[in-house]
Amino acid sequence: MSHFGTQRYANISRTKLDALMAELIAHGSHITGNNPWLIDTKEHGVHLKGEWDVETLTLAITVTGAHWYVTRRALWEKIDSLMGHFRDRA
Repeated sequence: MSHFGTQRYANISRTKLDALMAELIAHGSHITGNNPWLIDTKEHGVHLKGEWDVETLTLAITVTGAHWYVTRRALWEKIDSLMGHFRDRA
């Protein structure tokens, strides 16, 4: 497992998940797979794995890689900010 770890985000419906994926693609990310999804953000070597639990509407995001200069704190602040935006949508 990555030293960056995994975070879980609640209240992620299919609609929110689809909007999140569309946003990632619009900003240049390459996504493969289908639950789990493997995401290459094309930024700073950041690679993610997303797993969605349809029963609990929880999305687990694992950072599987990043360039050496990317700090854990900065990475999760950015991800948390993005996830907060989508979690708060109706």
